[in-house]
Amino acid sequence: KKVLKHLEQIQFNKSFIGSKNFIENQNPFSISDFRYGISIKAIKKNQEELIFQIKGFDFSFSNALRRILLSEISIFGIEKVFFYDNSSILNDEIIAHRLGMIPLFVSPHFIDYSVKKKTQNFLKIILNLRANHPNNFFKNISIYSKSLKWKKYGVLKSFFKNVPVKPVFKDILIAKLNPGQKIECECESLIGIGNNHAKFSPVGSTFYKIFPKIKIISEIFGKEAVFLVQKCPMKVFDLEEFSLFSLKRLFVSSPNYCTMCKECIDFPKYVVPKIRIGRNNQKITFIIETTGIFSPEILFHRAIFLLVGKCNQSLLSLYQNFQKEEN
Repeated sequence: KKVLKHLEQIQFNKSFIGSKNFIENQNPFSISDFRYGISIKAIKKNQEELIFQIKGFDFSFSNALRRILLSEISIFGIEKVFFYDNSSILNDEIIAHRLGMIPLFVSPHFIDYSVKKKTQNFLKIILNLRANHPNNFFKNISIYSKSLKWKKYGVLKSFFKNVPVKPVFKDILIAKLNPGQKIECECESLIGIGNNHAKFSPVGSTFYKIFPKIKIISEIFGKEAVFLVQKCPMKVFDLEEFSLFSLKRLFVSSPNYCTMCKECIDFPKYVVPKIRIGRNNQKITFIIETTGIFSPEILFHRAIFLLVGKCNQSLLSLYQNFQKEEN
């Protein structure tokens, strides 16, 4: 609390506020305003994707959440592959790499429990792959991720009694076998984070967009309005009927589709511009696309949890420094 009061009492230098680096029409940061000024609105939500809009959220926090989602959430991934037999045309290293990139579904509660444990032998999850060509026809066969079978052993039998370990998707191609060929290997899965390798990242992609701001300065009617609707590649504009003389008037129908391509303002210099575009710094669209290991809601919750932990650690170090200075 002492550190928070000290941070709220900090006054910004006027020379910095007047500089070019300071965003115009933005008040100095206040913790109380930040706490009660955030609003979140979900736009699209399913098992693999979450799109929502945040108001009153600073860019630094958005980028911190993005980086945490990409590289700091722990999941299980295939780390080592032991081959007993491989007579396919693919080398052991290629098959091992393909197996390592297959996302595995493991219970979130077990992952939380595994993070607290330090013994690596306890954290191992073993999957077996045994596939061979039946030799009764000449066409090749495809080996998919559904052929990976979890090996039950030790204490893990009770952990995964109701929620077994399995690949998230059953139709990921591993290899193709010709008559007489077979693959037999054992895969060792360990816990890790995306900062070590991309296979430990629980998201396919996560990013945020600053909400565009489009303003029609003077009303646009008739052929000019139709031309602008056709010129915009993202169909941001649309036409509406105007009561006067049954004219068609231009209006902004889908501002969130704007990619700032500037086609609507790309005219010769002698033409007076009637549209202005910019960015709304107080509104952000956040997109989370998962690999199917966790739902996007769980990932967002875990990212917030880790961000809060980082903030608490920073406040603790500041408090310790203040105590040293007082002593």
